[in-house]
Amino acid sequence: MFNRVLMVCIGNICRSPTAEVLLRHRLQGKNIVVESAGLAAVVGHPIDATAQVLLNEHGLNGESHVARQIDRAMIDSADLILAMERKHLNALLQLAPHARGKTYLLGKWQDDTAVPDPYRQPRSAFEQAYQLINSGVSSWAAHL
Repeated sequence: MFNRVLMVCIGNICRSPTAEVLLRHRLQGKNIVVESAGLAAVVGHPIDATAQVLLNEHGLNGESHVARQIDRAMIDSADLILAMERKHLNALLQLAPHARGKTYLLGKWQDDTAVPDPYRQPRSAFEQAYQLINSGVSSWAAHL
């Protein structure tokens, strides 16, 4: 049983908050907490403006997001941790080796597809990331 899901990327302003908003939306009505954090978070910053525009265009909102740095307590309290890239998995497991059995790529069900970082890229990079995140979230939601 998954009660708490943690989405992870680097800065916690583009990919992981988008995934957090999408998964929370998909899991409405279920008693599952969805959060996000960054491995090198831009602590205190809101979601990236382009990421927010894409969420808005899909009827969603990440405006309340505030970036935060991941720590062992967050890892320990999560039942499932979903990262955007393999290097994120490696960093998470260095920080908390005991999290191996609950840490996966968001794109696990899409042949372990990574979600490239769109930060400081054109809108097309954000659109590509959004599609990959949406696909990964849809697959995970079916398992939660």
